[in-house]
Amino acid sequence: MELIRDIDRRGVSKVYVKEKVFFNENDIKRYIDIFNELRDDGFIIASSYKDLKWRLPCTTTNEYIPLKFEIDLYKEIKQALKIYSLILIAKGKSACWIRSVVDILKKSVLETNGFKQTVRLEKVLLNEDSSYFAARIILSFADFYSVPNIKEIKTICEGVQSDVRRNRELPPFLDIFIFDEIVNDYFRKTSVEEHFRYKPIQLWWAITNIIPMRPTDFLKLKSDCISLDDKGRYWITLSRSKKIKQSVRDVAPLQTIQINKEIFDLITNFKLYLFQIGIESDYLLPQSFYNKINFSNNDRTRNVVEDRWIRDQFGSILKHFHTKIVKGLYQEDYTMEILPSHTRHLAIINLFLQGFNMLSIAKMAGHDDLNAQSNYYSHAENFVESFVYNFVKSGLSDSIGSKMGDGFIGWRRGTIDRGKRYSYEEAQKLFRKVDYGFCKDDDFPNNCGEDCRPCYFYIFKPSINEYDKAIKWLESYSKDIGTEIKNVVQTMISTSQALSSSYRPDLDESLKSKSRQLQQLMDHKALVEYKLLEDHLNE
Repeated sequence: MELIRDIDRRGVSKVYVKEKVFFNENDIKRYIDIFNELRDDGFIIASSYKDLKWRLPCTTTNEYIPLKFEIDLYKEIKQALKIYSLILIAKGKSACWIRSVVDILKKSVLETNGFKQTVRLEKVLLNEDSSYFAARIILSFADFYSVPNIKEIKTICEGVQSDVRRNRELPPFLDIFIFDEIVNDYFRKTSVEEHFRYKPIQLWWAITNIIPMRPTDFLKLKSDCISLDDKGRYWITLSRSKKIKQSVRDVAPLQTIQINKEIFDLITNFKLYLFQIGIESDYLLPQSFYNKINFSNNDRTRNVVEDRWIRDQFGSILKHFHTKIVKGLYQEDYTMEILPSHTRHLAIINLFLQGFNMLSIAKMAGHDDLNAQSNYYSHAENFVESFVYNFVKSGLSDSIGSKMGDGFIGWRRGTIDRGKRYSYEEAQKLFRKVDYGFCKDDDFPNNCGEDCRPCYFYIFKPSINEYDKAIKWLESYSKDIGTEIKNVVQTMISTSQALSSSYRPDLDESLKSKSRQLQQLMDHKALVEYKLLEDHLNE
């Protein structure tokens, strides 16, 4: 077990000392001194080292996490467990993670009679949700404590296979697009007084669909998180909670990312309204605001580490929005409800389809390892197909490419009514006849491309005699575009993977070019599908 101490806390650079340590009862005074130091600095809440219960302030969950050392039958192991926990606290491991470790080790000690009956250890591991994690923890502690039968424990623990890593399950993309439309429609059509209690949902949806953020990082946004520089650019500053720490005293790094004026104004107006109702805090979403809009009518004040919301508070309001607004007001239902953690993955897909390379996305997402995000790209093709389908279903508006600057979701375009229908005879009188339809362009043929089918000015209106042939002509083009879209997405994935090993300007430009091509193909696909839909509706 490594004990890490930071011995020089001056300036930006820190000096750490790593020391391999094992349990020794003669060292207890040393660890009591470490306990007192951590307690005095606020990292442990307890009256003394001897307490059966310590509490750890957790800045991730924003709650106080209890550590309970209730194994008095095994006094020496209890001492070892306390020291082991102290080492983990000093290393900056998260409080929730340390609690899981302590709980696993307590259970193992009690079930195996202090690690004497190792046969029972297999049963303990079988009953754990994450047996591989539990096995590694037991193995590490057994090595630190120098358990006499370490060889048997090692054989059992090393025999546990690692858990199969699965891609995160996301809601069907069509459900996501429905939710997107509802969020934008609801906040556009209702007054601030009507929707203010749900305002955090609008903030979350707008910000985290563009910037990949964990729910904790969103809830940690400070009141002064946005800024405007002297060049008129808008910025947001956020913390990254999952960066690996060397010491408990390490502070989560801050990251500043450029945003658009819409998000800047959204946050500014929200802060202004908070000020008008007498709420001031260092955080964008303070506890006083939650208490004011509390949906549960529960007067209990949460004992939090920092004056900001915790995850289950945001989750409860999102759940209320799903029930009252999405299902109640809009009469929509889902296969799977959208959770606070989903938008981070949507934002990564969003950035990828806009032509950002993996290195840039990793930086924006707070990833140190590029492999951490590779599984998200497997969703990209399905995302594109669903987006085009929903775009057609909800009625065409501005081109897909015109809204790519802010991503596919989060901010909605104004819908343009293309609902007017023409009879064949009306179209003959008003427009120029072309293959299987008519052209509305007054400047014909100066704006003509290679094919009429994806053209905005084209009206698909075949004569009765041409109908069957015309439908096949349109459908074949739609199918060809679909194949080309798949090829472009796959090319973007392979190009981005090539860029992950070393930056090359030519590949980066190729990725951006493919993104523009993808937008154009999606436009074409949507227009052709819409023409087919129009024809079907008018049969």
